[in-house]
Amino acid sequence: MLENLIYLVVGFCLPFLFFFIGRKLFNWGPHEVPCSHFHDHVHEAAPNRFIRDIQRDAPPPHSQSAIAKAGHGHHAGHDSDPLGDDLEKLVEECALHGHDEHGRKLAHDPDEPHNAPGAKVLMLSGGGQWGAYGAGLFRTMHDASGRDLAMRDVKIITGISTGSLQTLLLMVALDETQPVQTRRYAMDRLVWGYSPRTERDVVRNTGLEMLPLRGAQAGTAPLRKRIRNAIFENGDSTLLDALRQSKIAGYIGFVEANCGLFHYVDVRGLVRDEPDNEKAVDALSAAAMASSAMPVFHQQLRVTGSSKGSRALYDGGVRRSVFFEKSMERMHQSVCRHAGLPEDEHPNGAERRAVTPAFFVVRNGPTTRVADPGLDTKDGPILNGKRGYDLLVNESEVGAIAGLRLLNPYGDIYLTTADQWDTFDCQCEEADCSKGTEMFKPGFMACLRDLGRHKVQRNGGAWWAMSPIDNR
Repeated sequence: MLENLIYLVVGFCLPFLFFFIGRKLFNWGPHEVPCSHFHDHVHEAAPNRFIRDIQRDAPPPHSQSAIAKAGHGHHAGHDSDPLGDDLEKLVEECALHGHDEHGRKLAHDPDEPHNAPGAKVLMLSGGGQWGAYGAGLFRTMHDASGRDLAMRDVKIITGISTGSLQTLLLMVALDETQPVQTRRYAMDRLVWGYSPRTERDVVRNTGLEMLPLRGAQAGTAPLRKRIRNAIFENGDSTLLDALRQSKIAGYIGFVEANCGLFHYVDVRGLVRDEPDNEKAVDALSAAAMASSAMPVFHQQLRVTGSSKGSRALYDGGVRRSVFFEKSMERMHQSVCRHAGLPEDEHPNGAERRAVTPAFFVVRNGPTTRVADPGLDTKDGPILNGKRGYDLLVNESEVGAIAGLRLLNPYGDIYLTTADQWDTFDCQCEEADCSKGTEMFKPGFMACLRDLGRHKVQRNGGAWWAMSPIDNR
């Protein structure tokens, strides 16, 4: 009897022992990127007034600014908002120089809005492999421009997740002060970044089944190597130097795991404060990877050695797909001050629009989800969990873009998305427009790059305008 009991206990405990050993052997652990000055350039994206209204009865967030106010230390980003500063400057620029001799807004051109003169803000969403759409889009606009410049007068770029890598390269490729060959090189590296030969060039995807042992579906060491090669190919500092000198402000968004709050980092500040190119690459890699580290699906990202110690950071898409918040609220207040005549207390929509920079939003992905009737007969947790996550992400992406209009009620907002990926006439021989289950499928990414080409070359172009709040 005792012997049978021992066998029972051993048989019960062995699976747990094997799991513990396997977890120790195979778990990736966090992906650590050292960057001593990272948090010197991180800024909290304070919520806008609508969010503040909703959270009125909630306890104060555990933000770094709240800690600083409590006397527990100082943070370089405390109460600073360089994105808001830049947006206010653009409003002033639009008020002074944003019109032709007939008083018409320069940046308003429904046929080719990206080529119209006048200040522009470019917002790049997340989307993983769907970022190949943006790469194909900008490549085609670049080639069609006749001057190796995909868009004119871009002053600010913001990016989240896959949009973070795009931000780094477009800060150079769209900077009119850079030499033509440098802009062309940056565009080449953008397309290269979204043209992997195999999925393992980007991530080590072992599937959700290995999640309990690995700690995440995919390891991100290949991603870090790819980001490095995109901006620092064979030790060539051309793009790093161009980023230091760029006239375009660039900001990358992410979420700090411990407080759950959205933050953004100043790209030029990161690279300008680090003259050592190897360390500068680490800093930019930390920003891009932090913005892309989706929990469960990707290995956890930790920035180490900064003034805040080791911090786990999440993909910015956990909170939103494009970011603006209090910064945009500040811009709207500046618009109201500069619109119309000085004595106007309530300038109308047309007058407000005239002093508002044009916004261009790239949704690196679709805005709807394909129907899957098979889910009605399947109750597997992984399949249904992925579907629920997918629907949540889609709602977050679309809602964030729609929310942009609330804080910018009258300005020009142009959109482009990767919708029609499964219906357009793909001309790329190496493409495979079936999405599949891979995180980064080379054939599908080729299809998305060609979709970007198709949208630019079709009648009506790639961009369309978002409706204003009203027509006043």
